[in-house]
Amino acid sequence: MKLINNILSKFSLGVVLLAATSCDGYLNEIPKGQKTPTTWEDYNAFMRNNNTSYFESEQLLFLTGDYFRSPTALNSSELTRANYLYLEDVDRTLINSSDYMAYYSAYEMMFYWNLIIEEGMNSTEATDDQRRMLVAQAKVLRAMTYHYIVNYHADQYWETTKDQLSVPLATSASVESATPQATLQEIYDFMVSDLKEAIPYLPKHGETILHPTKAAGYGMLARVLLSMGRYSEAREAAESALAENSALYDWVKFYNDEKDRIENTAVWNAGTNVNPEIDNPENYVYHQASSSYWQGQSGGALTVPVERAAKFEEGDIRLIGHWRYYVTGAGVEYYRGIYANVPNYGGIRSAEMYYIKAECQARAGEWEDALETVNTVRRTRFLPEYYKDLTAADQTEAINKIIDDKANEFIQTQVIFCDYRRLNKEGLYPRTLTKTIDDVTYTLKPNSHLWIMPYPIQVLNNPGNNPIVQTVDM
Repeated sequence: MKLINNILSKFSLGVVLLAATSCDGYLNEIPKGQKTPTTWEDYNAFMRNNNTSYFESEQLLFLTGDYFRSPTALNSSELTRANYLYLEDVDRTLINSSDYMAYYSAYEMMFYWNLIIEEGMNSTEATDDQRRMLVAQAKVLRAMTYHYIVNYHADQYWETTKDQLSVPLATSASVESATPQATLQEIYDFMVSDLKEAIPYLPKHGETILHPTKAAGYGMLARVLLSMGRYSEAREAAESALAENSALYDWVKFYNDEKDRIENTAVWNAGTNVNPEIDNPENYVYHQASSSYWQGQSGGALTVPVERAAKFEEGDIRLIGHWRYYVTGAGVEYYRGIYANVPNYGGIRSAEMYYIKAECQARAGEWEDALETVNTVRRTRFLPEYYKDLTAADQTEAINKIIDDKANEFIQTQVIFCDYRRLNKEGLYPRTLTKTIDDVTYTLKPNSHLWIMPYPIQVLNNPGNNPIVQTVDM
């Protein structure tokens, strides 16, 4: 019960999650002013709460080079320093005293989704269709959460690794249920099963942007199948998602509407919440990702290293509409957010489906069609005077260009981190990352153990109902 008790101690909702278990003494004591969920709306309220948990991805962004940290900040956190500078000789388990929330946040959410899945069909004041929809939406969210945490604390799924231990498989809201540390194959099979069961009962449109749609179900399935290297199936799922919603946000219009503010270098508008992504028609389901976004520069936009910003093409609104070059009084250079914005960095958007479809098209030999699929997205992302279609001479060049452009589309998200891990394990299109700081070049190799985040000491010492085996040596 240790893990669940830790999670329960963090709940801030007005309803206590009290599932039926044999812990009668604990469960029968309902705090004053709180209640056991019984109605459909009681359970639906968990899904509508956007402040319960986050996909904590800060350390992943240091590895991919998407998040800038000053020299002072690197000296204040050993773990950040190790990941940021690619220090392979540092034992990250021993120095990690802060990165446990990625794990606990995931399993807090898992508790919500398991509760809805177990009890949703018994909820009152609803039709059977509503109950089935609610359970289906919880299954999508559970699959999203598992995909996030398994790509954080475990090796990349592949034929050579599928039997390795990954993360605990929690399938019940019971505080005494077993949570065995499953293999990668078991976790991925579980996600695929959840999603296929959920899709028929998902709605065309969600009650809020936090409620998964049918497009989200297909989209998450495409993401999982892509991670497994099942490319033809991933393409089919991505195309099904696009058949539900293929809308793309017009960032050119956004730039023109906000041009005076964006181009005014004297104004940063840190306190102005201009967030077009809340009502973005691309959204299949919204999740704000790491809590760091709320703590970053400009009230939501994390900083970007100068050399990372240089990977964007001229006129790319994905950079110039979000960040601007900045230099401190001490001469420290980086790109700083120009408006308070918390994008859909942890959710699913239609744009991702275009890139998944494109990569799968290219792998099937249809690389010219694949580039046109990506160009469909790019035409809504560039100032017209700078825009150029992507072209390639062969399949390899096409796939590399698709991945590079996808990295710009999904900067500061786990999406591209997952892609890099998959490509590295496959070995056909590996990613070697470098960064230069004070004239010293640091390199992250495709086979580095740094691509797996170790379980923190807190988790190893407090694993819940089953012991956890560390998944990476350092």
